[in-house]
Amino acid sequence: MSPASPAVAIDLARNRLRRASLKRSFEAVANGPREKLSIDLSQRDVDVAAVLEEITRPLGCDSTALLRLMAVFRNSGIADSAIDRLSAKSVSARRSSARILGALRMPQAVSFLAPMLASKDRVMADTAARALGRIGGSQSAHVLLRAIQRTGPRRTLIGALARAAPDLFLEVALGAPQRPGVKPAAALAAGLRRRPTAVGPLVALLLHGTPRERAISCRALGWIGSSAAIPAVLAALTDPEWKVRVAATKALRVLHDGAAILDLERLNADRSPHVKQASVIALRRLTRELGFIESWL
Repeated sequence: MSPASPAVAIDLARNRLRRASLKRSFEAVANGPREKLSIDLSQRDVDVAAVLEEITRPLGCDSTALLRLMAVFRNSGIADSAIDRLSAKSVSARRSSARILGALRMPQAVSFLAPMLASKDRVMADTAARALGRIGGSQSAHVLLRAIQRTGPRRTLIGALARAAPDLFLEVALGAPQRPGVKPAAALAAGLRRRPTAVGPLVALLLHGTPRERAISCRALGWIGSSAAIPAVLAALTDPEWKVRVAATKALRVLHDGAAILDLERLNADRSPHVKQASVIALRRLTRELGFIESWL
């Protein structure tokens, strides 16, 4: 059957109609007054998770529309079905259910999603991590942090942790004793969140951490963009580890500190070619920005 055959065109049209109908049903629940739903989660013609994600993505975690969806999914038994399907033999069923629970941001699902982070199927583990990131809260953040302790700081886990962590969670994690690899992951997540409250703990890690922790702290401080971090980052230009000096150079480049030009020029004599290259790029950007500003004065 060719892709342009009438039968294929009819099937595509039917699938679009089913998807549109499902979306209207979700919207009727979110906006009221509908209070019941009947959905076959095993249907293959429509990606239920994708439709639900489209509806819930712009909703705040405490919005009335999301709370209505959560309540109706629970009362209709659909949430329980999704949780049951997390242990299904079908990988696609498990992934779809994880996405549904993440889209609903149901805290009751955290303990069921947690074991999936250890799945040998990387796509499955990443799907569970993203779902936990969407659900958010301290329970999800603790689960993700424990997964990082076990498996190392994978990109998906760090992104999910940055999304899930409640206020001051990462700041506390940065200041507490941790297993190797946890503080770098927490520092990256703090940088991704771009909260000024993380500047103090990151500066402390830059001053007293391991070489890897110091380098990552520089990167995170650059992402946050707080001028309060500039003195500590400038001091890191003389760090004994070249990777830390490179990270500090890159951070100053994005911190837009024109006063750092003289310090960066001194790196032209650095013994590391990586540091020299990073300083040339940073100087080029900062001098260009400074020239642009002066042209307007």
